[in-house]
Amino acid sequence: MFHCIDIRPATPDDAGAIAALMRMGVSKTVRLVTILGSPNLTRFVADEIAAGQADEYTVSARGTDVVGVCVWRRIPKGVQLNHLYLAPDMRGQGLGSRLILEGLRRHQATSDLRLSVDVFFDNPQARSWYHSWGMRREQHLKWVQIPLPPLQSLENVRCVITGLSEANERHSRYGFSQLSLSTPIARYAIGRLGDGLFRTTSFSILQDPAALQSLARIGFQRHLLCVGSVPHAALARMESATVVAESERLVSSSAAAINYLESSVSARNRGLRQSSI
Repeated sequence: MFHCIDIRPATPDDAGAIAALMRMGVSKTVRLVTILGSPNLTRFVADEIAAGQADEYTVSARGTDVVGVCVWRRIPKGVQLNHLYLAPDMRGQGLGSRLILEGLRRHQATSDLRLSVDVFFDNPQARSWYHSWGMRREQHLKWVQIPLPPLQSLENVRCVITGLSEANERHSRYGFSQLSLSTPIARYAIGRLGDGLFRTTSFSILQDPAALQSLARIGFQRHLLCVGSVPHAALARMESATVVAESERLVSSSAAAINYLESSVSARNRGLRQSSI
């Protein structure tokens, strides 16, 4: 059936179909804690593709219909598979393997690379598939939601917020944004998701009252979402903390992934040829 499937670079005109596949491919929980829940996701994807400077979008198309999307990000000494989503009627037929193979072969043109992918625990089918390649877990991440403390006097609170004006503009356009917050203790990258969440990858912010008070001052109605590896004992000590999601980062060499996927695609093709005899 793949003779009618075209794999090509995405264009801004594909953004609506790509955003629909992304939303369809994750749970409601994941949409709530990531940018995939933004009502302006299509605008963001279109702008990303048009700029061509960050993530790399590849689509599979059946005629004029986009039925799959794969999104790559180059990182130091490696490549990250940021997204892979297929239309429901295209799943389980080898299209995902073809999309990933196309990207890995292109990125691995000069040397073997480290491949990484993040997958949520509420998607056991995807987790099982990636593990079947021989990918190993590098991190177990917990997504922990915590209410911000009540507002207090800003006296003696030393904090510098950088990029707020630009973040407000970006938030107005996309429904999410990022800013930087610095205190005498540390500097934090802070994401904003919709009207309800701040997000950070630093659990140490919970021990920084100046940072928490500054966030409460920006958006007292928001909760803080901390994402990272955290021991169960430490989690138990966090007052009013709720684990809303869990994910894992899987890694392998790109060469090993290519070998596995090429074997998988070849076996599938042999089966299709035999069934047609």
